[in-house]
Formats: sequence, C-alpha cells, structure tokens
Amino acid sequence: MKINAEWHGKNKMPKNPTVAQRINWHRKHLKYCACRTDVPESLKNFF
Repeated sequence: MKINAEWHGKNKMPKNPTVAQRINWHRKHLKYCACRTDVPESLKNFF
C-alpha cells in the first residue's frame, strides 16, 4: 500500500477527536491516500 506522505503531513488527526472529526478524517483519508483501505470497526456504521 502506498502512503501519500504529503496528505498525511497536512492532515493530522486531532488529539482527542470527536466522532465527527474521526469520520471526516477517515472519509478524506480513503479518498486521498492508499496506505489503508479499511475504516476502523468502530466507525464502519457511519460509512
């Protein structure tokens, strides 16, 4: 899996993120980076 280091550098997960922040981050991550193809189990209901 290829990591988009530029995207990761500009899009850090906030410390102590809310569920909404986590969902938003993972949605963007799936779109812009190929280092991971799945979403954490705890967030799958939101996708």
